[in-house]
Amino acid sequence: MNNLLRYLPQKLQRVTSGRKIIYEIDGLRFLSIFPVLVQHLSERFERHTNNHFVDLPIDKASSFVTSRGFLGIYIFFVISGFILVLPFASHYLKGTRRPLLKDYYWRRLTRLEPPFLFWMSVLFVVFLLVNHASFLKYIPHFLASISYTHTVIFNKWSPFNPSTWTLEIEIQFYIIAPFLARMFFCIKKNMVRRGVLIGGLVGFMVVQQLLHFYANPWSFNILGHLHYFLLGFLLADIYLLEWQKIRRNHLFDILTLVAGLGLLFSWSWSYELASRLLVIASLFLLFCSVFKGIWVNRFVVNPWVTSIGGMCYTIYLIHLPLAELMVHFTKDIHVGPYFTVNLLFQLALFLPFVLVVGTLGYLVIEKPCMDKDWPLHFKRRVLSLFANRH
Repeated sequence: MNNLLRYLPQKLQRVTSGRKIIYEIDGLRFLSIFPVLVQHLSERFERHTNNHFVDLPIDKASSFVTSRGFLGIYIFFVISGFILVLPFASHYLKGTRRPLLKDYYWRRLTRLEPPFLFWMSVLFVVFLLVNHASFLKYIPHFLASISYTHTVIFNKWSPFNPSTWTLEIEIQFYIIAPFLARMFFCIKKNMVRRGVLIGGLVGFMVVQQLLHFYANPWSFNILGHLHYFLLGFLLADIYLLEWQKIRRNHLFDILTLVAGLGLLFSWSWSYELASRLLVIASLFLLFCSVFKGIWVNRFVVNPWVTSIGGMCYTIYLIHLPLAELMVHFTKDIHVGPYFTVNLLFQLALFLPFVLVVGTLGYLVIEKPCMDKDWPLHFKRRVLSLFANRH
């Protein structure tokens, strides 16, 4: 059993394009996906259940906490800013090999598109069958979804996988990231560059506030969220040049709690600038603490945590339809009169369910695409197959 427990995380470990795995980033991916899963399951259970619950303060507290699961999306955005800019920033700041744009874009395409196209196609077919929907009516939605333009064209979520609106924003960022990296990281003086980065981040948030870019329809595109990616730029800068000078200590464990509370209580649905700035500050503290804390770092680099975090792309693609499916069958299961107890029961069913399906999808579809040479291997196999037939 111990051998199995050690083997599984190794089997699930991501494949990288020649770069060392940063285990803290996979741990942060776990911290990103977990609250999203909890929020979406909670929303669907509350929406569909016919059970009636006793109104207790703890239930209001649990509803408040689960409603903040969307903050995991912002952690994802910061991670993307950090990871994608890292090779470009390393080139400008440390003189490493310059990333080629054609390789960068090709890698994004071959790494992300096959799992995305597979799951969106499956979910589209399932949506048509379950809802007895018209193919001709929804094929425009499917084509817009797989081209990452659904929110641009229809100004609303994809009907068969609503959570993919965030992936549309990610794609917009992928396109402009190399050019933003050049704009910021060609500045050689550290203090000037970081000042420009922080000034650009805060200045952009002020513009967002004045022009209401945080609201629909701008909230569906990069203009509503660029500041999170820019925070990733700042963290990448510090990671490359300063990280090794900072020793791990328990102060950062305490700051993790401060960051968590800041994220929970800073967000306001009225979108005040001070509240949004506090979210950014809390995210900055969270990232620093994950790397430089002792206890929190020990947690996030645990092989099981990093393995689940490494599978987050597949899990994110499938979790919302799976939540809808499970709640359809479990919504009226009654475990006492308290909402929190019932929600915990639902989560105890849902989390293993989505993890098992996500793991299978990851191993069969996503992980093979992490090998940057998979298109070449696939081409050789096809040519070999045809050669053998003839």
